[in-house]
Amino acid sequence: MAFDYGSIDLGLKNPFKLEGAVTAGSGAVQVLIALYLLVTAASVVKDDAASGWILMGFGVLVLSIGVIALSSGVYAMLRYFVGRNHPTSLAINQSKSQASTAQEEKTYVGYDHRQLEEMLMGRKNTTFVEPKGLLARLIHSLVPKLLFMPYPVRNLSQRLFGAWINTAVMLVAYAFVAFVSLAGFAGEAGELAFPVYTALLMAYLLFTWRAAGKPLDRKAEKQVESLGGGSLAKVIALSFIIPLVVGLALSWGMSQWKISREDVEGWLTQLPDLHAELYIIGALLAAAASSVIVVLMLSRRLSSAEPVAEVSELRENWQESVHPKEIFINLDNLVMANRRYKEVPNRVYRELDPKLDEQVDGKGGFRGEMIQEVQPKVRALELGELFKKLRAAALVTGNLLFIAATVYTLMLAYALVDLYAFTSQTGVSSLKELWGTPRFEEWAGLLMSCVHMFLIGLLLKSFAKLLSGAAHLFFAEIQFESLLVYFKCEGTFTESKISTGTGIHDSTRSENTLVRCSITPWVIVSRIVSTTFAATGMRNLEHPRHILEMHRDDEQLQEIKHDVVAFLKDRESIAAITSARDLGNASQIHQLNQQTRAIPAQQTLAHDEAAAGFLRQESERDDPH
Repeated sequence: MAFDYGSIDLGLKNPFKLEGAVTAGSGAVQVLIALYLLVTAASVVKDDAASGWILMGFGVLVLSIGVIALSSGVYAMLRYFVGRNHPTSLAINQSKSQASTAQEEKTYVGYDHRQLEEMLMGRKNTTFVEPKGLLARLIHSLVPKLLFMPYPVRNLSQRLFGAWINTAVMLVAYAFVAFVSLAGFAGEAGELAFPVYTALLMAYLLFTWRAAGKPLDRKAEKQVESLGGGSLAKVIALSFIIPLVVGLALSWGMSQWKISREDVEGWLTQLPDLHAELYIIGALLAAAASSVIVVLMLSRRLSSAEPVAEVSELRENWQESVHPKEIFINLDNLVMANRRYKEVPNRVYRELDPKLDEQVDGKGGFRGEMIQEVQPKVRALELGELFKKLRAAALVTGNLLFIAATVYTLMLAYALVDLYAFTSQTGVSSLKELWGTPRFEEWAGLLMSCVHMFLIGLLLKSFAKLLSGAAHLFFAEIQFESLLVYFKCEGTFTESKISTGTGIHDSTRSENTLVRCSITPWVIVSRIVSTTFAATGMRNLEHPRHILEMHRDDEQLQEIKHDVVAFLKDRESIAAITSARDLGNASQIHQLNQQTRAIPAQQTLAHDEAAAGFLRQESERDDPH
């Protein structure tokens, strides 16, 4: 969405300044570690090219990660460009003054005008969709208020819950495997293969929590992810099948190649211990600690949920002398325009296009409707000081874990250098030459050290992503409050003639066509609370905005009614002269009319006097006395 500058501030501030500062600090430390690796590689490459290139490769990798973190942190602290067109509209904006903006944001809107009408007319909120899948329905049953959370919060909760369910199921499956293997159901080799199952459990836990910490996809802002129980059935089934298959296969192989249990145990003693149990315990402890922080933040957010779906409604019938189009013109240009917030044009989701159905003899009907939203204003999301402290703790802990993972990456680089140096010094071309010798145990120890550095780094980075991602999610949520108005008007009209100033001697008069209307308005008003999730960069607020609450607003409804009725009562049906010059001209015409009527009166009087004299003469002639 393009940045539209306006001198009137809408009150939207950068929510990522703290997060950006912490991320930039973490990135700076990673850059310093990378520079240390690169400087060391430059000094080593002259004497040992291979070791120098290993350090160089890790240095470039860590440097790229650190630069990305540093730049993104600095970027998040810069000015937050918010124009007059932010945030995203609920539906496609039909306002002619916002045509270019509407074209850019149409892919981000969360509703259409028909859905908004259904929500207002039906007193319902279609934002709260039904969860999909067994596990999703389970967590929504355990936490009913989760249904009323924004989609990213619901998806984060489902991912965390799903990770714990998978962990629990895998632990139960591991217990089944231990029972099947150690009880002898998988043959003699089943007990020997049990350490392999422990390593598989460790790997499963690491990758399960790594997946839980992945950032939410952009589609998470538009829909709720499904969380089914199909994977659970698969894990339970495989927990019985895998040990049986592996045990029988090993038993068959040992019998074919004449390998005894003592031989296998002797080979296993030469291999260093992976300590998979410690990784399992560490992953469980880290998952528990991270989950406590995230769940506490979620509980604070859940406490603020108020899923109200109420509206204020007006349905009346008015009998007024006004042209039907005047009703809609006044509503659009005066009543709704006067309710703009900081002079930002209202969002028009259904354009007002009145229809007149004119019939014979000056009669007919009319109808028209519109849906408008007043420019949303920021609504502070106050969740308490505890929430802010938890959010900051998740952010700082996540970035500290990123730094710790980088340190272990540094240690992995040096471990690989040591492994290469030992391998090159022994001068062997294959493991067969080392097998069974004391140097093999030393080589295997160096290799296992590399594995440990990798696994620890993977574990730390997984939970670093989980904590920092959860903190970012709660930093990003911004709520807005706005007025959503639905207006529908239908009725009939009749025309009649009215004339004024039609006296016998008047020559100036007013003839008017009077339109008498029967108006049936239907007005629905709701004070809505919507939410969106911001980001940094060019698309800072170009994300769907969803309605969470719908409140009654009787005061605004009565004010709208008062404004419309006041306009109807103040209408003039008779045309009059309001210009001073027109009044002067009418006065002159009136004087001329007076003079014109005076001349015939004098002529009539003279005629009457002559007639009277003639009659007297005739009377005297007939009567000589």
